[in-house]
Amino acid sequence: MSEEQAEIEVLTLKHLPQLVGIMEQVYKRAQNPIGGIWNKDLLRQELEIGQGVGLNVEGFGLSAFALFRQYEMHREITVLATHPDRHRKGDMYFLLSYILERKSPQERIWLEVHADNGPALGLYGNLGFAQVGRRPKYYRDGGDAVLLTLG
Repeated sequence: MSEEQAEIEVLTLKHLPQLVGIMEQVYKRAQNPIGGIWNKDLLRQELEIGQGVGLNVEGFGLSAFALFRQYEMHREITVLATHPDRHRKGDMYFLLSYILERKSPQERIWLEVHADNGPALGLYGNLGFAQVGRRPKYYRDGGDAVLLTLG
């Protein structure tokens, strides 16, 4: 991240409109191959069942978020996104680094990503995630899901 001021926030239902807004912006982009799967109702459900953190950048607002479910010794990141106006600024790297720094040594973190999402695959690889599986034709566009873990 550049020298901007940013802080991590624990997400609650009050953040739902911001999460929906980020996802709407993400899904508007032609590069996004899967379309609008994460709608308001699903995001609300994830906030009610799981946990989440977001990155609030001074002068911008909520720029990136990650929602996850915590189990005994593992955490599954169910959805994460960065506002398109903040892509390639290090926001998600900062947010995921925050999450990883707080995991216990025994904890494993899991996530999945579209096989065609090269920037995300590069980011996760730089953070130490390793590919452990693949779900063929998992996404609506026929793309594979790459399963990653760390820990």
